[in-house]
Amino acid sequence: MSPAQIVAIAGVVALAVMIVATARLFRYPPPAAANSNLNGREQALVSAVADAFFPPNGPIPLSGCEAGLLEYFDKYLARFSRPQRLLVRLLLAFTELGPLLFGPRRSRFTQLSHGEQLRFLDTAFISRIYFRRVAFISLRAVMTMGYLANDEVAKHMGMAADADPFGLGAQRDRNPRQQAS
Repeated sequence: MSPAQIVAIAGVVALAVMIVATARLFRYPPPAAANSNLNGREQALVSAVADAFFPPNGPIPLSGCEAGLLEYFDKYLARFSRPQRLLVRLLLAFTELGPLLFGPRRSRFTQLSHGEQLRFLDTAFISRIYFRRVAFISLRAVMTMGYLANDEVAKHMGMAADADPFGLGAQRDRNPRQQAS
């Protein structure tokens, strides 16, 4: 074999490896929910993050996915303007591809094991990189709001909706002078 043929074969092999690696990096299951604002990649990530924050058989028996966090996140995204939606999508992309930069393993978030996902989220929480901490806190806030919005979770935690937790409305009804002001 001539050196030119060896270089050509090595080039073809390198190209094939790059194609396989790229295909593996961007291969996602089809969207779980039809008519969703989230594409299949985003749905897979939201489901993975939901179960990382609120795992099955955790302190509250309802996992993040069972509590409907995918649907909550989808409705939450629909309320935003187009530029805000873009920022949320960038947050999701940063979370999905963050392990490629920060570890614990050089892979997408959705391909990490549950323990590796927790390690990634833990290191994001204490990161010296401000943007990484803000991204983690933003995602955790939305997931927590969605989890607590589930009636079964709220019931399990002993939470009850109370529009007047301090009884100020009842006091106002008893005191006619406050009504006049």
